[in-house]
Amino acid sequence: MKIKKKYLGFLCIILCLIIVGRTFISVKGIENSDKLVIQLAHNQAAGSEIAETIAKFSEFTKEESDDTINVKIFASGVLGTESSEVEMVQAGILDMAKVSSNTLGQFDDRYAIFSVPYLFQSQEHYYTAMRESSEIKNLFTDTREYGFIAIGYYANGSRNFYLKEDKAVTDPSVLSGLKIRSMASTTSMDTIEKMGGTPVPMASSETYASLQQGVVDGAENTELALTVDGHEDLVKSYTYTEHQFSPDIFIISTKTWDKMTEEQRQCLITALEETNDNFVSVYNDMMAEAIEEAQSKGVHVYRDIDKTAFIEAVQPIHEEFCARGEEYKALYDDIQSYAN
Repeated sequence: MKIKKKYLGFLCIILCLIIVGRTFISVKGIENSDKLVIQLAHNQAAGSEIAETIAKFSEFTKEESDDTINVKIFASGVLGTESSEVEMVQAGILDMAKVSSNTLGQFDDRYAIFSVPYLFQSQEHYYTAMRESSEIKNLFTDTREYGFIAIGYYANGSRNFYLKEDKAVTDPSVLSGLKIRSMASTTSMDTIEKMGGTPVPMASSETYASLQQGVVDGAENTELALTVDGHEDLVKSYTYTEHQFSPDIFIISTKTWDKMTEEQRQCLITALEETNDNFVSVYNDMMAEAIEEAQSKGVHVYRDIDKTAFIEAVQPIHEEFCARGEEYKALYDDIQSYAN
């Protein structure tokens, strides 16, 4: 019997849903019925250093809950893109996801604040504001109407520019005429333009080939992009512009959250705090190792540059964010209050 083409796509979708559903059911089925099973998805490559630090969340939750909560992790984007994971969390199909703040900006544009360049003056400012800001805490819970809330984060590092030529990125004139890979984010693209370059939006997975083929002249990311993504083989310089600190956020479905006891909720929150503390404690060592490896491959590293010209160039982005409304400005001002 032949199946008409117009039904083929529909059948494929149904098949995928059945497979995913059976995966979740099988996970729950092997657990003791007294245990709460939480499914968490993320897109970090399984076995990578960051994936290993996320895996600590499962260990910390087990300890905090006296082994009454079991976190099952689906790594490497096996359940789809970050946007798809958020939608699954919204629907209650998936309990939790670890996604970038840029992705969450698609669902609540206040999250775009973490894309604002030079929002944070230093790593210390970043860590303090993320830990203490009441307005960030409000943002985390205000998305309940969208079917999820944020209950934790990990403080990913700074984004910096790296180029195929050996040149320190010290002011906008250096990036003039250069094509720079950008995230598919309006703020990220605007940042690169204000800092002198020409943004070329693309998925991170496409960056290596684009550098290799000359589609772009450089990119901006954390140090791990050099080693984990292999960009150290294609670029000659890495400059600590530190123009953006963007946290990754742990969200949970309100359907899951509302079914949990207060004790279970606190176990998850505490475990996520421990996960972030663990990540912070190893992060600088991870970055130092990445830079050392990149230098051994011939990448010239430029530190301690004068960022004044860049900071001045991107001020319109700050002003534009604050002009969106009172709640946007309140969030911005509260974060700035934690600067040194």
